[in-house]
Amino acid sequence: MNSLLHLTVFIVDDDLFTCSLYQKHLHNLGFTNTHLFHSGVDCLNHLHLDPAIVLLDHDMSQVTGFEVLKKIKRYDPNASVIMVSGQEDMATALDALKYGAFDYIIKGETEVQRIEHTLYRLARLREMLSRRSRSLLGKLIPNG
Repeated sequence: MNSLLHLTVFIVDDDLFTCSLYQKHLHNLGFTNTHLFHSGVDCLNHLHLDPAIVLLDHDMSQVTGFEVLKKIKRYDPNASVIMVSGQEDMATALDALKYGAFDYIIKGETEVQRIEHTLYRLARLREMLSRRSRSLLGKLIPNG
């Protein structure tokens, strides 16, 4: 997880309490570079801050979470977007993954723990890809 702690994290939810809860939990995990946005429009206006991880609510006014997700992925295909929603509909979850979300988490009693688990999975995946990339680079550019 240490490999993620320095990354820029966006928390996007129109519920102020939820934003604060997620931010506090991320700070407890060691994340220091978090930004809160209470609308999708505000988030999109700050993409120049290059978020590596985005916790994104699905149900927001003005712009839906899916619209924000698509624009984030167009801006940076490598950004890891974790959709968090109260909707338990399988079609919604599948659409989120189809549009490029790393994971889809249903809001409820265990959402904070599920977010933490997803961040651990993301850290392991990024480390594995980094090792594989270094290995491939070593094969392409031999020492000597």
